[in-house]
Amino acid sequence: MRRMPTTPEEAIEASDAIASDQLSKWGSAVRWPHERVARGDWTPVQWYDGAIAQIIATIEASNWLEPIGLRHKVGPAGQRIRDSYLKCEEGALGARRFFWSVSAKLRRAVQGSPEQWARPKPGKDRLAGRYWQRRSRFLVAVRFDTVAGRLTGLRATQPSIGSGWIPVDVKSDSIAQALAAWWNSTPVRLMLLNRRTKKLTYPNWSLAQLHEIRIPRPNRNTAWNALSAAFEQVCDIELLPMRRAAECRARQVLDEAAALALGVDPREVADWRQRLAREPTVAQERAPAPTDA
Repeated sequence: MRRMPTTPEEAIEASDAIASDQLSKWGSAVRWPHERVARGDWTPVQWYDGAIAQIIATIEASNWLEPIGLRHKVGPAGQRIRDSYLKCEEGALGARRFFWSVSAKLRRAVQGSPEQWARPKPGKDRLAGRYWQRRSRFLVAVRFDTVAGRLTGLRATQPSIGSGWIPVDVKSDSIAQALAAWWNSTPVRLMLLNRRTKKLTYPNWSLAQLHEIRIPRPNRNTAWNALSAAFEQVCDIELLPMRRAAECRARQVLDEAAALALGVDPREVADWRQRLAREPTVAQERAPAPTDA
């Protein structure tokens, strides 16, 4: 729906428009296989541009990709960290540096340093130590502001864990760099936002959902090299919010590498980026009616 009816008369008009497949000013429609609906897959309803749902289905079906959880451990979740650690000052006994906040003001580039000091809670030393062993140079955001947010993943200048950021086990720093580039590309943004929970403009993801996000298969050396090179190009460049994707050079570089990883024309990924930027839950604007075009 482009907008909700505000009167009984408008509700009848909208209902008739839906029944006759003549949506006009009321919104857009997408046809979705009934087999998917029967399995509980109603993902198109969160997109105004119905074509996005099919784009994501195509991405996830790519033989060049596989779920990240197939080869990489994701976690521990932020709640585990908050249960076992307390924020503290730098000089406190047992203090360690964490990625605590997902603030768009704080996180602007795909490379960053942990900003918060924390120490084990009383009686939680062993548990806290076990979680600390999971620290990594690649972390993914557990939540994201679709309007103002910038990053969904980052490469850490020093291995750590986090509250709003979840570590992902990686074997080398080059893999961490490549994954940071991939995780901030449009294909991954689409996969993540197709799994929105609680609020469309501020989704949270579970570990199970994050495990399902696709990444290039390990034998795709060309893809990994391209993503690592893209990271090197943009690691210190500010990523603009998604609604400003058309003017964000860093996003263009990341998406060109992502296109190579997917085996598609970069212009196709650029089209996905533009479609995403126009979504009402990203642009924070009402979608134009067809007659407005």
